[in-house]
Amino acid sequence: MEVEADWLFPGDRVELFRYELAVGVPADGGPRLVVGETLVHFPHRRSRRLLERGVPGTAIYAAGDFGLRTGDERLKAVRDDASVVATLAALNVPLAQRIGDWLRRLFTFANVSYDDPWRPSIDSVVESMENDPDLAAWINDEIQRGDLGIDRVKTFEWDEKRHAVFDHHGLDSPVIFMLESTGTKRLFRLLPELYSAFARGAPVCLDDFDSGLHVDMASRILHHFQSRETNGRGAQLFAAAHNVGLLDDLEKEELFIVEKDESGVTRLHGAQDVRGLRRVNRLYPKYRSGALGGVPRFG
Repeated sequence: MEVEADWLFPGDRVELFRYELAVGVPADGGPRLVVGETLVHFPHRRSRRLLERGVPGTAIYAAGDFGLRTGDERLKAVRDDASVVATLAALNVPLAQRIGDWLRRLFTFANVSYDDPWRPSIDSVVESMENDPDLAAWINDEIQRGDLGIDRVKTFEWDEKRHAVFDHHGLDSPVIFMLESTGTKRLFRLLPELYSAFARGAPVCLDDFDSGLHVDMASRILHHFQSRETNGRGAQLFAAAHNVGLLDDLEKEELFIVEKDESGVTRLHGAQDVRGLRRVNRLYPKYRSGALGGVPRFG
């Protein structure tokens, strides 16, 4: 993966890093082993190696930025089935700890799973609202602005359990969570994750990002990430989406197209790599015309 981060100069300078981890399975079917790991950064557009290890049994190289000497015992402690970064982070090497913390935040704000996209429980969302009045106010503001016909979200206790209910325009009684629309449920579960990510400047990784959301609501969330006012700490969003109505909210450098070839192999390419695509072009008509690829064929 490639990321922009301040790992070398915390709170000061952001640079581009490329981290690669390769895992292999022995021919005899034994446990998985790390067969390659590299960390490179690109100061002044030139690559500089920070970390490199090969197949088990080969020496591990760590640049001076890690504060380790040649033959350091902490490098010898790296197991064949563990990454160098994770091992050094556990051994309190500052640079490795910063990288490890970043990666943990990435997976903290991710809904990617082996099956359907993961989602937080309603109990955890209710608890978060009750413990953080600022979060509760932000959730209410976002839901009200979403033109969902909802005046307020509030919590109450019933049968020794905390619940969320929604006050609607023109209704005398609130609506319980389970009777809300799919979109409202989706948004209510998603907002606390976004709030925490904005507060920490953490990356967010969302599969089916736009599932159940009106295109204008999904667009509003994209604009939150693009705005310095709402995203002052620079949280990044990595999202898979299907609603082509979002294309005109993106720059070409922000869009990647996924498509399958005739053999069923899935490939990924960036819109910025499409010849003749200028920054002023609207991406939606370009996509619909087939210029960007990734348009499914039926029949």
